[in-house]
Amino acid sequence: MKNTPFHKLPPRAIRVWQMGSAIGNLFFFGIPAVYAAVFGIGSFHFWIVVASSIVVLGFWIFTVAFLPFLSWKNWRYAVDSDEVDLKRGVLIKSRTLIPLSRVQHVDTRQGPLLRWYSLATVTISTAATTHEIPALDVVIADRVRDQISKYARLAEEDV
Repeated sequence: MKNTPFHKLPPRAIRVWQMGSAIGNLFFFGIPAVYAAVFGIGSFHFWIVVASSIVVLGFWIFTVAFLPFLSWKNWRYAVDSDEVDLKRGVLIKSRTLIPLSRVQHVDTRQGPLLRWYSLATVTISTAATTHEIPALDVVIADRVRDQISKYARLAEEDV
């Protein structure tokens, strides 16, 4: 990778990830509820329900309040004429280099939350897998998609 600067995701990505996490992790509250429904809330089982509710609530707060910010803080991407470089990870740092000669398809996606915040995800498909650059501004996402597509065509012509 030539000295291509890394770009950050827009701060609105944090809010989208928070909302997605808040909704997606609501089902964990069913664990203490199901336990209470199956075993009742007698003296011993009451404390198990209380303890599991506290654990679930703590997990939910962490995934809504802290994890999206930490993910956003560590997400970087760079695109140049040879490859796409993705850096991400909170506990486990990951760096992916995608050679543009291997890119088969590049696309943008928008779910309802991303559309609400005028964001889009760029998906980069290779023969092996699909990679994503999440939650970019719509204009930036289109620009990145077009840039990757152009570089991929040039890389294919060079082969």
